[in-house]
Amino acid sequence: MANAEAAPASEYRFRLGHWLLVAVCCYFIALKLIFSFSAFPIADEAYYWMWGRHPQLSYFDHPPLQGWLQGLSYHLFGRSLFALRWMSVALFAATVWIFWLVARRIGGSNPRGIFWRTVLVYLASPLFGFFGSVVFNDYLLVFLLIASGYLFFCYFADVETTGRGRLRDLFGAAVLLGLAGLTKYNGAYLGLAVAGAVFTRPKLRPLLRHWPLYTAGAITVLMQCPVLIWNMQQNFASFRFHLVERNASGFTGLNPNGMLAVALDQTGMLSPFMIPVIVGLFVRRSASPFEGVGKTIAIWAFWLSSLTFLYIANYSWVLWWWNIAAFVLVLPFAGKHINRILLALHAVWGLLLNTVLVLSFTIAPVTTAAGLPQIMEADTVFGWEAIVAAVREAEAQYRPDFLATNRYQSASQLGFALDDPDVTAISKRPDQFDYWFDSSAHQGQNAVLLVDNTDDTESYRLAFETVTKIRDIDIERFGRPVKHYQLYFGEGYRGP
Repeated sequence: MANAEAAPASEYRFRLGHWLLVAVCCYFIALKLIFSFSAFPIADEAYYWMWGRHPQLSYFDHPPLQGWLQGLSYHLFGRSLFALRWMSVALFAATVWIFWLVARRIGGSNPRGIFWRTVLVYLASPLFGFFGSVVFNDYLLVFLLIASGYLFFCYFADVETTGRGRLRDLFGAAVLLGLAGLTKYNGAYLGLAVAGAVFTRPKLRPLLRHWPLYTAGAITVLMQCPVLIWNMQQNFASFRFHLVERNASGFTGLNPNGMLAVALDQTGMLSPFMIPVIVGLFVRRSASPFEGVGKTIAIWAFWLSSLTFLYIANYSWVLWWWNIAAFVLVLPFAGKHINRILLALHAVWGLLLNTVLVLSFTIAPVTTAAGLPQIMEADTVFGWEAIVAAVREAEAQYRPDFLATNRYQSASQLGFALDDPDVTAISKRPDQFDYWFDSSAHQGQNAVLLVDNTDDTESYRLAFETVTKIRDIDIERFGRPVKHYQLYFGEGYRGP
């Protein structure tokens, strides 16, 4: 009788735990949707929207795929928050589908439990849950790396099990890897990780004697032709910027504080409770060739990317999302390797940080109000209705030939707010505006200038014969000052 009563209680506890996971995931998804369709574009989001309004083979800062997709979305849906960010929501859904495919392969008798834990790990990590909603290039990179990685796992696992894999998996992985390379340069870490796995797993080394692997590599490399052609046309400007000019000082010795700061930033945004999960995946024996191959590729990607940015941290600043490729391939296996305590702590960490982040970009900059450091220039997303009204008023009064700002970020945000791709940036910082704006064609012209005094305050003055202040624009939220801008009228443009 006791046993008969115990079974329903056990089933109820399982169902309760399952639905609790679903409920917490739904909260994170609600945060994602609130941010996606109510937050004004963060600086670089608007910058990549500007790319879409100026289609090119590639761009100064990054490869072109994000710009191409933004341009397509603009032509389909016009200018709106939906058009800007719908792809991040769609690719999240596609990522969740891949998590389900992985859970079916590694989950044994409980794929559903592993699947929901994996989804929760992804959503609760601010690096993926929140930042995956921000349409920088990284949301696209994450999906392409996961999708390409999954097909590589399938192909190599079949090779190790049966001696041959399906070419559609290999070539599909190569195409997705090529698209990752067209999204951001650090998509190359997956290609290097795959090569490392082939060399270090004995059952995969025979692939080096046959044509499919080399054909897949050729597909990926040939897909980078737009980037190579653009760089050849522009004296390799993008390559020089990332490899030389951006970090011109170079390595002069170890900087432990710099490396520690990067490690702490990345741990905080990933979640400290993910560290034991990563270690557990890397050190435990794999239960299947699929998991074994995935673990090997994930280890290679983790160390190749992490060591690169730890090295750079010795002599330059490193943003916490630059190393995102190090953690991507851990995600599909995280649900299997995280226990209940770590999952609960990870969820609480994510609930706090993701909620604060979304509030900071939709309601008010929460962190600055609490006396904490600002995250990702949250102050710049507020007050654009007032800014647009002030700029329109100045246009009506001064009849400028063009509009400009002193930052590429604010130029992009103003361009988005006005639906005007001709807004430009006048700054000493090299950026894509240097390739769009024909300085000689604007000689002698006048401009209304939106100025952010936290950035370059000299270049715009030197670019005109005279600069006259029009007015201040003070942005407030709930009676608290958030951001200060100034409007100027520049006469007689004479170039940078």
